[in-house]
Amino acid sequence: MRLALIRHGPTAWNAEGRVQGSVDTPLSDEGRAKMSGLRPPAGFEAARPFCSPKLRARETAALLGLENPTIDERLAEQNWGHWEGLTRAEMLARDGEDAFERAGGRRKLEFRPPGGESTGEVHARLRDFLTAVAGGETDAVAVTHMGVLRAAYVLATGWDMSASMPSDLDLTAALVLSLAPDGTPKIAQLNAPLRRRA
Repeated sequence: MRLALIRHGPTAWNAEGRVQGSVDTPLSDEGRAKMSGLRPPAGFEAARPFCSPKLRARETAALLGLENPTIDERLAEQNWGHWEGLTRAEMLARDGEDAFERAGGRRKLEFRPPGGESTGEVHARLRDFLTAVAGGETDAVAVTHMGVLRAAYVLATGWDMSASMPSDLDLTAALVLSLAPDGTPKIAQLNAPLRRRA
């Protein structure tokens, strides 16, 4: 079966470069206007809908025309703890230029923002979600977050996260995975365009 992962629309904090994480921010007016004109990728018109519990994701799902999506905590963004609401510059100014290194930035899956959730924990809950969804009889579509899309890319490709997020992963498009019966993902389509609303 296939799963299309879609990132929520833009928020004011996105525009300001602020980490949202577990904070329940809404879409901006620009974000609402953008997402209201779009629909899931072709081939997912009748897919089972899932959604992160965060407001920005739920608003996006509604604007995309996804009716009564199953809200799943495993699709929530990584919790960034004490760094939520801050820009990268503000984090470093407050906690020191080596703040990311001390949080485990070089250890990839062990990276944990102060008071937050590790990258490995995000991967584990996404893996659990993929296993559950793979047991369904029809394709699925899920509205989620950048951190979850990044985790899905890692699980599907084996990317070691040693550099910045791959440039070929377009967060304004859908990441379509094919799931084995045990939930093991492979990329079925990278950057599947969202359809324009008719």
